[in-house]
Amino acid sequence: MSEDLLIAIDAGGTAVKVVAFDLHGTEIASKTADVETIHHADGRVEREVAAFWSGTVSALRRLVADCAGHRIAGVGCTGFGNGLFLVDEDGNSTRPGIVSVDHRAQPLVDELTQSGEAASISALTGHRLWGGQSLMQFAQLARSEPDVMARSRWALACKDLLRLRLTGEALTDPTDASGGGMMDIAHGGYATEAFAQLGLTDHAHRLPPIAASDGVAGRVSRQAAEETGLPEGTPVAGSMMDVAACALGAGAVDVPVLTMIAGTWSINSLESGPPKGCGVPILNMHYRGGDKRLIAEGSPCSAANLGWFLHHAMGGRVSVSEANERVASCPVEARRCQFLPYVFGPEPRRGGFVDMGAGDDLGTMLRAIYEGVAFQARRHAEDAVALAGQAFPPAIRLAGGAAKSPVWGQIFADICQRPVEAVRAAEVGALGAAICASVACGAHADLGQAARAMTGVARRHTPNPALAGFYDDRFRRFRQLDKGMAALLEEAAR
Repeated sequence: MSEDLLIAIDAGGTAVKVVAFDLHGTEIASKTADVETIHHADGRVEREVAAFWSGTVSALRRLVADCAGHRIAGVGCTGFGNGLFLVDEDGNSTRPGIVSVDHRAQPLVDELTQSGEAASISALTGHRLWGGQSLMQFAQLARSEPDVMARSRWALACKDLLRLRLTGEALTDPTDASGGGMMDIAHGGYATEAFAQLGLTDHAHRLPPIAASDGVAGRVSRQAAEETGLPEGTPVAGSMMDVAACALGAGAVDVPVLTMIAGTWSINSLESGPPKGCGVPILNMHYRGGDKRLIAEGSPCSAANLGWFLHHAMGGRVSVSEANERVASCPVEARRCQFLPYVFGPEPRRGGFVDMGAGDDLGTMLRAIYEGVAFQARRHAEDAVALAGQAFPPAIRLAGGAAKSPVWGQIFADICQRPVEAVRAAEVGALGAAICASVACGAHADLGQAARAMTGVARRHTPNPALAGFYDDRFRRFRQLDKGMAALLEEAAR
């Protein structure tokens, strides 16, 4: 008898990955489609929807062919949070999709901050306002492109666009709705008071109904079945934004761990109740029902810095495995430069090596990159813990590109002085989407049971307590240099 499989679609910043998992969370097959993300000279970052869907269809057809003989029990979609995709009644785009690293709405955020309105909006949504946030993009488009808004029926998150194409149903889930700043975080439902404050009341009907992450949010339509090869009628889960899907795929469910995603973004999250600390986090998502929240802090300052350095600075002459070897052979407690991991922002910060000396070489520079990424993760993690009003959890689950490197995993452990557990899944966000699909199709009773059955740890890194003082000093220096450089760059931009 053929084994049941779950298909997960994970739409990232540069590619779409489709992965088939069995009901134990083992990856059976995977396919990838590169999707062009257009970086305009003025800082806008967009994605053409037709090409996005075409690439997804291509990857799905190839994956389904590899899974012949198995029953596909369910489908889950995840993708980058925030940003915005506008479509008409038939699901056709009315403008290119906006990616979350697009900050065209930052002037609006600045305006609301200066007027004092940002604080009252944040009090309703439970989130800091920022330029790539769905709510801010929605408000900006209502101001700058009223004709486009008038032609649009739905304003969707990335994964919800894909689900619409698969099922014909326009829906979202609590993680994308709340994580995009669209929900009244305390009372549930959309934040109608915030919409009124932003002049969006007449556009609120463009937001889709909110469905449960682990429930059936449509079924594969006949048209989508013909396009993709997926069986018609297959249930498609509500699923989650990638940040929440990664926490779920890391197995961070009802356990005292902090999840660190070290990929393009540094995302550092912990499961919590409503935040008890002072301040407002960048992500404060309704998660897994009830009063559960996922509190997260992050920035686009993570492992992608290494990829940029190896490709652009080194011209491809050094591989990732060679970089790991050089970092491993670099003396830990020797003096070396610092790296500020802001090649991809956010403004006004810029990436760079600082405090370099004659003793620095390629090995010390690479170790500085690895450390800079881990320093930024520690900073965000400490902020998230403080905002949640909790103690720092006793262990860290590490996912993303950095989790594939044992050398990098040990650096995270030594810098944070916590055991670091590198997750088993290579595609942790996709696994989170598959976990949602497993509950939606009835294979598991709930998300907790599914996560326990389908997730695992590949390696465990124990921190070296003898390095605690060294790395505390180096972290303090990192923060001092970052603060000074950011101030200089901000002044130079005036």
